[in-house]
Amino acid sequence: MIANAQIWGALFWLAIALFVVWSGRDLGLGRLQEPGSGFALFWIGIIMSALAVTTLVEAVTKGSESLASLWRGTRWGKVLLVVALLLVFGFFFETLGFIVCALGLLLTLMLFVDPVRLWLALPVAFGATFGVWYVLVKVLRIQLPSGILAPWLS
Repeated sequence: MIANAQIWGALFWLAIALFVVWSGRDLGLGRLQEPGSGFALFWIGIIMSALAVTTLVEAVTKGSESLASLWRGTRWGKVLLVVALLLVFGFFFETLGFIVCALGLLLTLMLFVDPVRLWLALPVAFGATFGVWYVLVKVLRIQLPSGILAPWLS
């Protein structure tokens, strides 16, 4: 029972949920007609707590996989490579810009880290990069660094 992965997961989310409830209450709940700044946080935390308790009860009554089984078969080399790639992404984000960094990251992931066919990797990488850029910059008007493509992105 102590190695039950679902119990540990439920306890983790219950702790976060209780913190959210406490933070919401600390900010002030207000009234239903005039909710305070913590009103939404408080009720989100209550819902999270209910879900965590439900999962906890199910884990205790039905059981689940062991905690060690969650890590079996993990490809640690690829995990560390993705973390390194994300650090490189963050380091060059301002200099090279969103499009170059995102395109480079996606192509590297799809061609070398977890390979897919080139005919699939190219349209997915370009479509995702330019689709996200268009929605964020043109629709939502969120500023992203243009980097080296600044002269062409106005």
